[in-house]
Order: sequence, then structure tokens, then C-alpha cells
Amino acid sequence: MRQALRRKGSAPRQQTSSLRSFPAPIGGWNGRDSLASMKATDAIRLLNWFPRAAFVEVRGGYTSHATGMTGNGKALMAYNALSGVNKLFCATASGIYDVSSAGAVGAAALARTNGKHQHTMFGDGTNNWLIACTGVDKPAYFDGTTWTAVDGGTSPALTGVTTTTLVQALMFKGRLIFAQAASLSIWYLTAGAAGGALTEFDLSGEFHRGGYIMALGTWTRDAGDGQDDVFVAVSSEGEVVSYAGTDPSDATKWAKVGTFYVGRPLGRKCLTKAGGDLLILTEGGIYPLSAALQNNEINRKYALSFKIDDPFVTAARTYGANFGWSATLYPAREALIINVPVAEDGVHQQFVMNSVTKAWCEFDSWDAEDFTVFSGELYFTSGTAVYKAWDGPADGTSDVIAYGRPAFTYFEQPSQQKRVTLFRPVLAVNGGISFLSGIVDFEEREITGLATYSVNAEALWDTAIWDDAVWSSDSQIIRRWQSPSVNIGYAVSGKLKVANQRLTIQWIANDYVYETGGIL
Repeated sequence: MRQALRRKGSAPRQQTSSLRSFPAPIGGWNGRDSLASMKATDAIRLLNWFPRAAFVEVRGGYTSHATGMTGNGKALMAYNALSGVNKLFCATASGIYDVSSAGAVGAAALARTNGKHQHTMFGDGTNNWLIACTGVDKPAYFDGTTWTAVDGGTSPALTGVTTTTLVQALMFKGRLIFAQAASLSIWYLTAGAAGGALTEFDLSGEFHRGGYIMALGTWTRDAGDGQDDVFVAVSSEGEVVSYAGTDPSDATKWAKVGTFYVGRPLGRKCLTKAGGDLLILTEGGIYPLSAALQNNEINRKYALSFKIDDPFVTAARTYGANFGWSATLYPAREALIINVPVAEDGVHQQFVMNSVTKAWCEFDSWDAEDFTVFSGELYFTSGTAVYKAWDGPADGTSDVIAYGRPAFTYFEQPSQQKRVTLFRPVLAVNGGISFLSGIVDFEEREITGLATYSVNAEALWDTAIWDDAVWSSDSQIIRRWQSPSVNIGYAVSGKLKVANQRLTIQWIANDYVYETGGIL
């Protein structure tokens, strides 16, 4: 352990201070455990700091991508072509807009009356189709060139059901299966066909709690002989019915696996693929279906969201009825982004998990109605525009404000009072910054000062009480001693707040110099 002395002298003097160093909160946000029992690498709050394996970093900002749509964006849909150019579309209550290119959008490619689309890709051997449904408008088909509102008289055509009632399409083992709004029936086509006569498969006898079908998905399970895809339908009341097989019209090729209760889902976009598994957003947490369906009862410890159990469940209870819940995997940043709609067409926040380390944080100021990944990049829609997310260091023209509050530590001396004399966050920054920091002893107070970024901040780097910088051609390590405003207590947490518009900022460690007092 490194030791600090009060001052140098010619004669040996008694040690009066100790120096302790802790990693930055790479364990992420802990919204479950008590303040006294968290690990040193956890955080009581981690806002706009994204945890990585060796450090936490200020999240990227966003830049304007496409503007000028009529109506607020509700759904982003990526079309991936067999050959040629991929496309990105945004749906509003006015129409579907091509937002593939940056700048002002043109006229709507297809008129709509509802923007809340669920979509899928489907290949029939000739075309790759992007298929989007609302349960209000006719299903929208895009073949790479043209959008078509599909009914019984179009090409392709859908017959056998009122097409405006179809609310979601799913590709399962080469077959299109549709969910019907306000119904417990699914409708399926011949395998390999994008259109034709739809056949009903009534599931009303399988859902013991009633309600209606909320979402459809596929779950890959390993039965011992290799991986096998299972069809799942989720009801509005939280039941999941699953089937294995290839043809719903043939009882020898279509068998029920079971009915399970997982908790009421959060919106129609409650399902997302994660590797071979399927994640489901419920009022009680985010569960891999492999865990939720293989246990007799819902156990919160199996939830991916278990470490942020209290804030997640509180958000689900408060905002669960709002449109906009979704889960988006962003592989380029190893992030799972849970969109939390505090208010439709208004404030949104995100609960974000590092998909490798499973550490959580929260984002604000991204008021996104929907996210998608297009050509490897993350986009969201808000208002009448589409934005490229995690792009550049600024939120448009505004600062990214990042606040972190690590777990408390007793310095392994819970019974002794301490006086913290100096606090030093260790940051890796490709420029100079100013920041706010503080020390608290089991207090809930956050840093109330206004953190702002200035392009002239480089001149401030050596104004701290003590500094030691290591420079290279493209980055610098800034270490600053700060005199804490509240510095006497038994447990200590050094909190940190920064504002940024231009730099890359990584939080590496926290150093404390303290003196011990009397025993409790």
C-alpha cells in the first residue's frame, strides 16, 4: 500500500495519513443492494458513464441525421438488400419516410395513419421483403424498390383475413406468421411464400389468463441433439405459449411445448434476439427466455436486470403503459439498450447494459421513441427527425453531463472514523477538462453545481492543489487532488461530475488520502 506522510523532515516522524486506491465503478450501477454491502467496483448511480472491463467512459453523443418528416417518428426499420444499397425507413402517423441519407427527407414513400409499426425481414427466394404492420393500416411490404399496402387485390396479396387487423409479422422456419390485433389467433402462410391465403391457428384455448397476443418470437433451445428453434407467442397477461415443428396444419409436424407465465410484457416490442436466446421485457425484469421457461416460478435472480431490480421495476410500474419500450443490441459498443418511455413524444431514458461484463448504467437526454442498428451504426428517432447515436462527444450542440457515485468504502475499518484530506479521480482524457467532485458519508446528496464544458478548459489542467500529468501525442492522464467539502465520516464515496462536448473521457480509478480517528 502506498503511504503518505504529513510532511518531510530530517528526523523520522509518525505516519499520520494513509493512501488508498480503488478502481472506477466498472461493476456498474447497483440499484439492488444496500449502500453498506455493495462491492467497491459498483456504483450507487452511474449516469451517462458506460462501464467497460477496465474503466468507465463518458458515453458518446448524437448528431442530426434526417429531418423534415410530417409527424413524430414512431418506428425505425432497416432494409437489408440481397444486393445493392441497404435502406433505413422511419414511420410516422403520416407515412413511411426514406431516411437512409443525411439531410431533409422527401415525400412519404407510403401513406399511413399509424406510425407504431412492428417489422421483420423475409426472403421468398426471389425478393427480400421488409414487412411492417400496425393493426390499423394494411401491412406495408417493401421489395427493395417499392412500398405496397397489401390486401387481397395487390401483388403479393393476403387473403382470408381483414389485413388491417394484422399487427405483427414473424418469419419462423421459412414461413410467415402474423399476429392479429385484439385476438388470440395467429395466421400463417404457405412456407416460402410472401403472400397468399392465410390460415388461422386459434390459441385462445392455450392462454389461461385471457388477454390478447402481444408479441411473436423465436427461441433457440438445445434439446440434446442440437439446437432447435421454438415458436413463441406472448400474451398481454404475461403467458408464453411455445410450439416446436414446421407446419401448423399438420399435427405430426407441430407440437405444443408448454404454457408458461413470465409476467406482463412491456409493449409489443418486448422481445429481442440475443445470440440463440430470446430476451423478454416484463414488468418484473428482463429475462432470457431460456431461464424464464425452464423454472417452475419466476425468480428475479435469473433476470438480466437483477442488479438494477428496484429502479427497473419502479420504471415498469410507473411507465409500463407508455408506448416506446424496446430492447436494442448494439454490438459495436457491446451495449444492450433498454428504452424507457417516461412520456410518449417527450422525455425518455435508457437503462444500458454492457453485454460482455453485464454491468449497468443509465443514459438521459436521448429522447428516443425507437432505436435501430443500420449498417452497424445506432440510430434513434425523436420528434420529426432521426439522429445518429453514440456519434461524436456532444448531444447535438449541448454538453453530455456525466455523473458517477461509486459505492461507499470503510477502508476495511468500519469502526473507525476517518477524515478524508484529499480525493483524486484518475482520468484518461485527450485534452484538458474541469470537473466537480465531492466526498459523502452515507448521504443521498448529489453534486448540485452546474458542470459546463469550455473549449478553453485546457488552460485549467494545472490549477488543482496537486497535479501529475503523463502526456503523449494523442492523450493525457490527468490526476488531481481535490479538497473534499464534507470530509469526516466512517464510510466514503468520491462522486464525480463532468461535462463534455469534444473529448474522450475515461475514468480509471479513485485515490483517497485520509486520517483515522477514534473507534466508534
